[in-house]
Order: sequence, then C-alpha cells, then structure tokens
Amino acid sequence: MNKSGTENLLRQALVRLCLKEPFAKISVKEITEEAGINRQTFYYHYKDKEMLLKEVYYHDCLHYLDQEISLDNWEEQTLLLLKAIYQKSAFYQNTLSSSQEALFHDFSELIEARFLDLFSLLDQDKILLAEDKNFYAGFFADGCSGVLKKWLQTGLKEQPIEMAARLFRLAKDVEFFAMRLYDGYEN
Repeated sequence: MNKSGTENLLRQALVRLCLKEPFAKISVKEITEEAGINRQTFYYHYKDKEMLLKEVYYHDCLHYLDQEISLDNWEEQTLLLLKAIYQKSAFYQNTLSSSQEALFHDFSELIEARFLDLFSLLDQDKILLAEDKNFYAGFFADGCSGVLKKWLQTGLKEQPIEMAARLFRLAKDVEFFAMRLYDGYEN
C-alpha cells in the first residue's frame, strides 16, 4: 500500500475509535489494530497519536482555510469548515475533551494567515502599518478560535449556517465601521 493509502487508513481508524471513546483513552495499539496495520508502520508515518490527530483535523476541516481565500469565497470556506466539524461532532467533542491544543493552535495559525491576506487585499491604499495588520489578524484569529471553541464546548447548538452568518455579519460590520473611520480621515 502506498504512503497516502496507509495514512488514510490510520486517519479513518482514529475517527472511528474517537466516535466511541475519548482520544486520551485510545492507544496507538488500538489505532493500528483498527486500521489493520502494525505498530512499526504507524511510527513510520507518525511520531505519535497527537501528530495523527492533527492530520485528521487538517484533512477533515482545516484544509478549507489552507488555500487562497478572497473576499468572495471566505464565507463559503468557513461554512464548509463548520459543516465538516458539525457532521463529525462526536469525533470533535471526544478529541477536544482531552486534546484541545491541536485543533485550536492549527486553526489559529491558518486563520491568522488568511486574515493577513484579506487585510492586504482591503488595504489597497497602504494605510495600515504591517504591525497593525499583524495585530488585527492575531486578534481576529483568537476571536474566531474562541467562537469555535465555545460552539464545540456548548454542544454545537447552532447550525453551521447560523455560525457562518454571524461571522459574516461581524465581518461586514467591522468593514462598514472601518470604512466610515477611514473616510473620516480623508476629509
């Protein structure tokens, strides 16, 4: 079997196991048995089960943020991410109960990079300083991580479309007030 096929088997095995029990209680031995491969093969591909979990997160939902995001497609990409999480809510809740850092760290890094891209697109006149763009991107990334974390911790009570719509309204409101502020500076 090729490398990506083996990694896919391991990712699927971890998801199946995490649907039944918390991530912390699952061993590498259980993962390899579920995948039908030996432990040595696991360690050829992954340092530990946390590394595998990070890859599952990436392949399942975070990849939606790891591409070119524009003003025209960011809401759609966010909705796809939220839907992916919602569809496997038991998996995410069973992994987050014991390993929150993996998802939120990687999510924050990806979303911060996307915000930097968006601020560069919006700042055609080069009004913002680079350090301000970095601060704003970090601020919004932390805010989005907090929203995602709360949504997961409270049992995903809102539908993904509702969450995406709220984030879209927030972005539009921030854009509106920023435009009014900068229009005031030009006058």
